[in-house]
Amino acid sequence: MNITAEKILEELDELSIEDKEYVKEVFDKMLIEARREEIRKNAEEGRKQHKEGKLKSFSNASDLMKSLLEE
Repeated sequence: MNITAEKILEELDELSIEDKEYVKEVFDKMLIEARREEIRKNAEEGRKQHKEGKLKSFSNASDLMKSLLEE
C-alpha cells in the first residue's frame, strides 16, 4: 500500500473532531512505541559495544568533556 502523507491528511480533514482526537491518541501511542524501540536498539548496541571493549568510560564529566574535545 502506497499512501502519501498528503492523502492521509486530506482524509483526516474529513473526520469528525472526535475521530480526529481518537486518531491523534492512537498516533501518539504509536510514536511512543517507536521511540521505545529506538531506545531499546540503541541500548542493545551500547551493550554490544561495551562487551566488545569499544566504549570508553569516564569517572567524571570533566574527563568526558576533555575526550569529546579531543575528537
